[in-house]
Amino acid sequence: MRRLIALAFVALLVAVPLSAEAQKKGGVLKIGNLGEPPSLDPHWGTQTITEVLTNHVFEGLYSLDEKYQPIPMLADGMPAVSKDGLTYAIKLRKGIKFHNGKEMTSDDVVASLSRWSKRSTYGKSLWTQVVDFKATDKYAVELKLKEKSAIVVVSLAVPNNFGAIYPKEIADKFPPDQRITEWVGTGPFKLAEWKPDQYIRMTRYDEYKPLPGKQSGYGGAKIVHVDELRWIPVPDAASRAAQLESGDLDAADDLVADAYDRLKANKDVQPVLVKPYYWLVAVFNKKEGLMTNQKLRQAWQAALDIEPIMKTVAGGKPEFYRMDSSLAFRELPWHTKIAGLPWNERNKEKAKRLLKEANYSGQPIRFMTTQEYKWMYDFALVTKQQLEEVGFKIDLQVMDWSTLGQRRIKPAEYDVFTTGMGNFFDPTHHIYLGPNWPGWTDDEQINTLMAQMARETDQKKRYALWEQTTKRFYEYVAVARYGDLFGLRAIRKSVKGFSDKTERPRFWGVWLEK
Repeated sequence: MRRLIALAFVALLVAVPLSAEAQKKGGVLKIGNLGEPPSLDPHWGTQTITEVLTNHVFEGLYSLDEKYQPIPMLADGMPAVSKDGLTYAIKLRKGIKFHNGKEMTSDDVVASLSRWSKRSTYGKSLWTQVVDFKATDKYAVELKLKEKSAIVVVSLAVPNNFGAIYPKEIADKFPPDQRITEWVGTGPFKLAEWKPDQYIRMTRYDEYKPLPGKQSGYGGAKIVHVDELRWIPVPDAASRAAQLESGDLDAADDLVADAYDRLKANKDVQPVLVKPYYWLVAVFNKKEGLMTNQKLRQAWQAALDIEPIMKTVAGGKPEFYRMDSSLAFRELPWHTKIAGLPWNERNKEKAKRLLKEANYSGQPIRFMTTQEYKWMYDFALVTKQQLEEVGFKIDLQVMDWSTLGQRRIKPAEYDVFTTGMGNFFDPTHHIYLGPNWPGWTDDEQINTLMAQMARETDQKKRYALWEQTTKRFYEYVAVARYGDLFGLRAIRKSVKGFSDKTERPRFWGVWLEK
């Protein structure tokens, strides 16, 4: 009998994964991030810090799995599409509760996505094809198009500036030109407290109804083990790394490559190399001011010697950068290889000639950047040096990231700003190519190509249109494209279950072992 009991016990151990046994509930996970978000309204802006924070609190109808394919989130399955491709019928999951206890229904979805369609870069783009959006049942909505579209589900699935679902009364209370300040979502965490410059506290939502199955990418099953996420602003990257090493933080994001070797040698820390992460850009204000002059933008592009800039940003570590002219990362199917593009020309004489053709006479160009993202400051500083060698005069203005985010939407306040471009999951989602994002690209050729890609459903034809768009991008110079930068984040080894399968960090599925 004892032998039978022993065998049964061994069988039980084999049947239960060790990782499941190790999962522990409780504790406060302290995360160091670079500063304050300009908003916690996911409809409002495209800033990465807003995306990272709000993806823990809010959800959309769809999400993306670890292969960047759309999967249901608040929708009950993929949409039913009519034979003519113009009507999308979407069923909703039943019994989903908002953080205020109210059940989510189609009225909430219609109100939220109607607001999103007027505010979000992706919502505005999708809604150019929409003729009607309505509730057809308590748990069903219907989207009608004026033409076939290739971008409906992927637009509803993107994690950035996404179609978060709010209670109807909140979506109606805050028009698109006002940031929402009542942060009630359906996500696995609920916002408990925001003390600016101290912390943002999110607590586990015990009424959360996770999907069956497993966690995948940005979606799937979101199982929460910790009691609380505490996001602590630590603007200096070196300080974030030091606080992680001392144990004052459990995780730290947006670290610099200089810290990699030291973190790797620390027995208590696990560095995570994030690839892809960003490609670096200088965004030109094309609505008013000096950079409305295309010749001046072309001169900036011609003057750049990109590899020394990327080496500086990457701390001299080749594993942290990549030289590439494509507007899509190599990891995505939209990556292009087009010979002869005016990228990394390192042509000072051409730059000087273009400055003359632009009738530039040394007016200061207001170039905004931040030290909170140290790589932004570094690439702005080396860019300034290279440009001034050919005759530009650069007024480098350094500010915190939240202020930059607020100023970049005011065309009278700047000429150029630094940022990074992450993954775009469809060509029509490249925000810097359209008129609804700071920089305000409004080129007739690009607009036509983007509209054609949105309508075209044949993949080969879409790719050919994307190649044409890339060529026009370099002629028009919507932004200055630098190289690919890979990211660095790190966690304490006491943090278990952390997934490195997403471009941005997610902290469901994580537990603390202390």
